[in-house]
Amino acid sequence: MVSRAEEGSMTLDVSVLIVTYNSDRYIADCLTSLATALKGVDAEILVYDNASNDDTLRTVADFPGVRVIAGDANIGFAAACNRLAAQSHGRYLWFLNPDTRVRAEAVRELLKAADHFPSAKLYGARTVAPDGRTVMGSAQGEMTLWSLTCFATGVSTVFPGRRWADPESIPGWDRATTRHVPMLSGGALMVSRAAWDRLGGFDERYFMYAEDADLCARARRLRYAPLFVAPAIVEHEVGGSSSAGGKVVLLHRGKVTYARALWSPLRAALGVRLLLVGVALRAYASRLGVFPDRPGRSAGHAWAEAWNRRREWRHGWEGEKALRRAP
Repeated sequence: MVSRAEEGSMTLDVSVLIVTYNSDRYIADCLTSLATALKGVDAEILVYDNASNDDTLRTVADFPGVRVIAGDANIGFAAACNRLAAQSHGRYLWFLNPDTRVRAEAVRELLKAADHFPSAKLYGARTVAPDGRTVMGSAQGEMTLWSLTCFATGVSTVFPGRRWADPESIPGWDRATTRHVPMLSGGALMVSRAAWDRLGGFDERYFMYAEDADLCARARRLRYAPLFVAPAIVEHEVGGSSSAGGKVVLLHRGKVTYARALWSPLRAALGVRLLLVGVALRAYASRLGVFPDRPGRSAGHAWAEAWNRRREWRHGWEGEKALRRAP
């Protein structure tokens, strides 16, 4: 691995960019796995810490090859990634969650895919849980008014695995093959430097969640073709510190921001209403025991919490400005 001091004006193969926030319990495993995965690769590792109040910075300091930017406030994932990218030198930027462990060949597989599919510009790793189960959210379909209609009516829950009923999950594909997809997860996303600069990085209106979908949507508008790279495997400690309901709130706040950022005002307003109806339906149905819990689905209490906290997410991440103009 080449440090910034060693590489000077040299362009590296890849910059690994990690945003941390109270990540002490898993960042050491992530960085240790990278030491193996980056052997033979001209690379650098940069960490932006979003004002953690645990021992994250102390733990990262045990890895002298890692450059650290210590923020004095939590500015969110998208903004932190942009600051890391501005300080990096790689031909490719690999955004990596701190609660991951990188398999030995993952970086090489991503770089190989970039050589074979140069027009893709965005490349996503295959994420697996610690038990080896593939995390289907590694790659997803596009959020549309149709997918939100299926969500609002409960069709996507009643008919799981049907392409027409749940298009965002890309049913019928086990993520074991490499293919172009509408959306790649930002938890292990590699982007070419040229494409990143042209796209202007992540939209900083997103504090967390859906900034990856936004980037992929804008990339497709430029005729890039995001590529899911099945042999590039990253193990992800799924879960995090948020409650199930808290995560649903954050996810929907990101979805609302996406709709407002990329859709027409009329389409966005309709999309937000469909999200509200879908959450309300699930919150009510959970009280009746209508929708059984399924692997990968939020439990009933999570939907109830999300409905009770709907004012937190129905206007997205745009704060009081959004609240004033929202219908």
